Amino acid sequence: MSTRPSSSASTHRPRPSSSFTRSPLEQLVYSSVPSLAPPRTHRGTIDARSGRSSVASSRPDSRAEVDDEVEKERKERVRELMEWCEEIMESRLPSSAPLSASILPDTAKRILLQSSSRTDGRSASRQSSRGESSASGSERAMKFNGIWNKLEKGRLLSSPLPHLQFLLSLSEFNPNNIPSKPIPSSASSVTGTSSSRSMPPPPQPSTFPSTQPRSSRQPLTGTASANIPSLDFDVKGKSKADVLKAWRTSKSQKPFPPQLLLRDTLYLLQGIDGRYVRFALRPPREQNPYLTEKGRAGEGVGFPLGKDGAVPSLEDEGEEGETVGIEIVADQNKDGYISKPTQIILMQLSEMGMLYRQVTDFINTRQAGEGKGGMTEQSLCHFLHHELSEYHRLLAVLESQMNQSTPADAEQPAEGAGLTLMRLGLWTEEMRLKLKQMNLVVDEAKKVHGGALVSKIHKHTNHGDPLIRRFTDQILEEVSKPFFATLQRWIFSGDLHDPFNEFFVQLNPETVSLRDGRISPAGDVGFEGGMDSGGGTDEAHKVWEKKYVFVKSMVPGFVSEDFGKKIFSTGRSLNFIRYSCGDSDWIETQAKLANAGRALKYSDLAGLERSIDDAYSIASQRLLEIFFDKFVLLEHLRALKSYLMLGAGDFTELLMEALAPRLSKPAISLYRHHLTSDLESAIRGSNAQFDNPDILRRLDARILEYSHGETGWDCFALEYKVEAPLNAVLDNKAMLDYDRLFNHLWRLKRVENALTSGWMRVTSGSRVYEKIPGLSNDWHHCRIVQSEMVHFLRNLQAFYQLEVIECSWAAFIDFTEKREGDLDALIAAHREYLERVVRKVLLLSSRRDKEEVLLDAVRDALDFILQFRDATDDLYAWSLAEATRLDRERDAERGLYTLPTTDSPTLSSNQLTSIRQRIKTCSNSFQDRLISICHLAGSHTDLDVRFLAIRIAWNGHYSLRKSRSGVVAGDKASGRSGRG
Repeated sequence: MSTRPSSSASTHRPRPSSSFTRSPLEQLVYSSVPSLAPPRTHRGTIDARSGRSSVASSRPDSRAEVDDEVEKERKERVRELMEWCEEIMESRLPSSAPLSASILPDTAKRILLQSSSRTDGRSASRQSSRGESSASGSERAMKFNGIWNKLEKGRLLSSPLPHLQFLLSLSEFNPNNIPSKPIPSSASSVTGTSSSRSMPPPPQPSTFPSTQPRSSRQPLTGTASANIPSLDFDVKGKSKADVLKAWRTSKSQKPFPPQLLLRDTLYLLQGIDGRYVRFALRPPREQNPYLTEKGRAGEGVGFPLGKDGAVPSLEDEGEEGETVGIEIVADQNKDGYISKPTQIILMQLSEMGMLYRQVTDFINTRQAGEGKGGMTEQSLCHFLHHELSEYHRLLAVLESQMNQSTPADAEQPAEGAGLTLMRLGLWTEEMRLKLKQMNLVVDEAKKVHGGALVSKIHKHTNHGDPLIRRFTDQILEEVSKPFFATLQRWIFSGDLHDPFNEFFVQLNPETVSLRDGRISPAGDVGFEGGMDSGGGTDEAHKVWEKKYVFVKSMVPGFVSEDFGKKIFSTGRSLNFIRYSCGDSDWIETQAKLANAGRALKYSDLAGLERSIDDAYSIASQRLLEIFFDKFVLLEHLRALKSYLMLGAGDFTELLMEALAPRLSKPAISLYRHHLTSDLESAIRGSNAQFDNPDILRRLDARILEYSHGETGWDCFALEYKVEAPLNAVLDNKAMLDYDRLFNHLWRLKRVENALTSGWMRVTSGSRVYEKIPGLSNDWHHCRIVQSEMVHFLRNLQAFYQLEVIECSWAAFIDFTEKREGDLDALIAAHREYLERVVRKVLLLSSRRDKEEVLLDAVRDALDFILQFRDATDDLYAWSLAEATRLDRERDAERGLYTLPTTDSPTLSSNQLTSIRQRIKTCSNSFQDRLISICHLAGSHTDLDVRFLAIRIAWNGHYSLRKSRSGVVAGDKASGRSGRG
């Protein structure tokens, strides 16, 4: 290997002036900066260090003086560059990893800020010789900040960070650029540089790299053997370590006794301070030696331990008293020298003691009851106890090996035998990895608990090291035991035993029942029989939907969210069967069968998935069987369709006929027992009498709240009573929707009956009075308008009963016959069925501003039908009175004597005019509303409602009427504008 020459050595061995060879440094300068090369006109050897030429110039004196000045300046520049090269070669640059992009500029600014106190006389003299003014550290930092911003924003360099890293390494302000020893004064005197040119001594690096040059790389002054030191001992057949140890011993630097360091290391592994090496604790910030200038230079008392063995940053914060490294308290001048590699091994081994301290502190804290508590943490502490016992056993074996290899009368172990620091590091490598993983789990346990802790630990199973992966699986197997115990009880018995809220299924704090001011120690108060804390009957849908909550943050990582919801539904189903359906015997049987099999555990995740799928299927099917077979849910839904949706036509007709005389009276005159009696009469007279008695007893007639002036039609309602567990499906919201449907359909049925009776009177009875002068057109007009009304009602009823209710019911029956899903799926299917019926029957729109516009138009049309029917009844009564009056006038001609009548023809004519106006107004208003209904229904978002508009206006009659009314309205408006 070639060696680099030393400029100082070359000054002691001056070359003869007759030689034309140059030094390697001078050749390097000329090759790097060609402009500094000597001109070709000079034929002599130019000594760059003396500045003299062997051949004189033959030019005139004036020109020669100018050339001498230029040559002198060139030589000065060459000498300066050679000095810089010497300083670079003799400096000891740190071999630490390059700083990151975010830290590097800040580090440079911090060095510049601190440079004012470290500026020596050498830099000051160089600045004065160049005519420069010395700037303070803050000014240098500000100037650097401006230059760095220009480099980053201006993109002058493709990557300025490597350049800054290089300049920072060469900077004279960098405390790491201190040469190992100053340049000899003799060399500096020969080269013409002052002692201020040398850099300050370098600090010891914190990461302990081997920066000292080896013996084979020592600079040689020549080929002679004077550069090789003479040794007083034989090095033949010895290793380099033994040679180095012998050389240090010869230099009065005997090595520290290894058995003493080994004993202290065993103490450190147990978290105990040794006699010569002890742990360095983090003092208060104002007393922290690692935040001082001495600590930054690496001359502090300790060797910092950071994450993964890295040096902690100066801004690293921590708790007071935290272990941050080790410190050597041995007197190395007296007891012996501890080499840098030995210090590195001590630092690496002491990390196990630091991890041991943190793990034991966690265990002691949790045993003292200062943590969050919980069965998961208890399982973790139990596992850590077991692993630390193995660690203690390993330390005992190592201590016995140390005692056997180093007897009391021996100063050091025999060659190749016994326990050494290197062997200690190798034998404890596996345990060191385990301690790191345990400390990592302990850090997670300080932040989360329960299922969240299990999820955090599970993330560490995706590790590339098989040892770490297996060890993490062992931790997870032990820590997850409480989770799987709670899970097994939940999915097989429906009971939630979670006193510390560690499971992802928890009781809803808003609906937890309190028993005598105390919560059940098992965490599950049951809701037996659906009774709430007030003693009343709580609705089953609240028990099903709100008793438990699903906590997503507590779901372990090996359980997906959909799978967790399946677990949530399984336990809810079993709990509902036990407490709301009263089938606890089946639950106990299933629990015994399930517990007889294998227990759930983390190592059998495939078996866990199969067990949960089976439990979910069994619990869901059992709950649906209870609803459909034991509580005959379909029979109740069919009864709601028949009675509250008026699907049973004979029952509806009889009920309407029986209640019509009572409901026509004011609401204040109604009595509930009268309505109940009429309801029973309608049941006995129709096919409803053959229904299940349990269903019939749930039917009841009630009177709603009414205001002054309302009739019985406005406040009558038919009620269907349900209780737990049926109200899990038929909850309050569903029953309110059924009430809305009954109110609308009952109103439509009332209008139909009124129109039917009026139709019979108009079509049959009116023919008797057509002979009255001037009434034939009136009765013809009434029949035409009534035909439109009947057409409208028939299409509306057919749409409601056949296309909405029956089609929705068929889709719902198809779902129930499959018996798939759980109770949530059944509730969702029923809600979908009911919402579809309500939306289509009430003709609701999806737009908020037009939600009930079409429904209001239909209700107005029904009101106009009733008003038209009342007007035709008045016309019929007037026709009867007029016929009687005319008949009395003909009695005298027939020779009959009757009492004189007091009826005035003028009064009768005025009454007829009023009746005709009412009929015309009602018919026009109804037709206008019908036009609006066709228009709104034709532009509805629902396709079925648009088909309803097509059926009502199938011949385009209302479209033509709308266009004509628009033309007439336009003519009237133009006439008004012309008159204006």
